[in-house]
Amino acid sequence: MTQVLLAVHPSTNLSHPQATAAHMAYRIGPGPKLLGVRLPPQLRGGVMLLEARGWDGSGDPIPCCRQILWECRHRGYSGIICDFDGAPVGNFSRLVHILDRNCQAQGWTLDVPAQFSSFAPGGRVLVSSVVTSGTLQRRIQEAVERYGAPRTTLAVEWVREDFPLPAQHRGAPISKQHLEQQMERLEPAVFYDRGLCAHYYTYMAAGGQAHFVLYDTPQSVHAKVQLAQSMHLGAVLLPGPEVEGCLEQILTT
Repeated sequence: MTQVLLAVHPSTNLSHPQATAAHMAYRIGPGPKLLGVRLPPQLRGGVMLLEARGWDGSGDPIPCCRQILWECRHRGYSGIICDFDGAPVGNFSRLVHILDRNCQAQGWTLDVPAQFSSFAPGGRVLVSSVVTSGTLQRRIQEAVERYGAPRTTLAVEWVREDFPLPAQHRGAPISKQHLEQQMERLEPAVFYDRGLCAHYYTYMAAGGQAHFVLYDTPQSVHAKVQLAQSMHLGAVLLPGPEVEGCLEQILTT
């Protein structure tokens, strides 16, 4: 059964009976050492969502790993999500390897970006839901063929992006307010792309430049979750701040 992970900020009370809370309260700082937002002492359960802004990979990761593992045991967490950007420089790979070994020993889950997958053979691999060419199903299938379905986690991003055509890479992020104002002004013909599991429309900017706007709604995120479940993935990670207010709609079968 596909586990639903819900990234939640400490300042919210967002929860759902079908979802496991991924607490967005932790990061690795210089040293390295574990830094975090003070959580209520009674908080228990869920998983740790760990990012690493401010750490360049230098220093001995063993003391930091001890801090991470102690916090997980103390809070009764059942896993760790390593939300790391960039290449595994310095001791990043060693830290991930230590966490993987200990998570396996504890029976916990560990989710890591694809570039760290070789250092976490017991972990799951985060695969972004954002697709600009091909289909989301094909992207997931390629990950499944490489890692296996139980080791694949679909990391859902709530997309709002504007692409000049022809699109080459990721588009420019736009805000919810910008999207709503533009749609109200242009009244574009909106389409749903089943392959991308996202909505889109096109428009002509000043100077005659054609643009393509790709965006998500609760319906499109629901479709992504359904796809992950139908392909029997190990987990799907939802962006809590974005899905707040429509979580029931997204997780309704």
